[in-house]
Amino acid sequence: MTESAARRAPVMLPWVLATFHTVALMLALVGLVYRGGGLASLLSSLGTIAGIVLFLALWAATLLTTRRALAGLDWLSDEPVVMGAFFWRALRWGAATGMLFLLALGAIQLGRAVVSPAPGVTFGPVLFSTLVFGSFGLLFAAAIGGVIGVTLGALDIAALRVARAITR
Repeated sequence: MTESAARRAPVMLPWVLATFHTVALMLALVGLVYRGGGLASLLSSLGTIAGIVLFLALWAATLLTTRRALAGLDWLSDEPVVMGAFFWRALRWGAATGMLFLLALGAIQLGRAVVSPAPGVTFGPVLFSTLVFGSFGLLFAAAIGGVIGVTLGALDIAALRVARAITR
């Protein structure tokens, strides 16, 4: 690796991993929805602008949490202590990504409701559903995000080891 590439690697790695994680997750979700037969109705109800904003929100949350997960970590080390710290961070920051994504989804839906409110909607039921959505939804989002974080972290380690073996 050249000296300039070695200096850019710590800066670029979170961007590369966040982009890979976002695209891999979106492809997996679209594939699951497609196999279930509900892709057309989901995409038509979502809309182009909301879909782009949702993708960008997931990517921004993933970039933020990936940066935090890799901060101060020797991601090229093969030591078990470092690998344990890496997977703990992948679990913790994956859970944070799941919660941030759920909050972004809620904000997008709230924004769409404000722009085009449904007739007959009152404040009480909206507040109640927001509290239920916020409490139980965040717990599920954290659990799912943690599992996805550890899974993608394992893929990251495998890909980095393959890349290191190729470049030696």
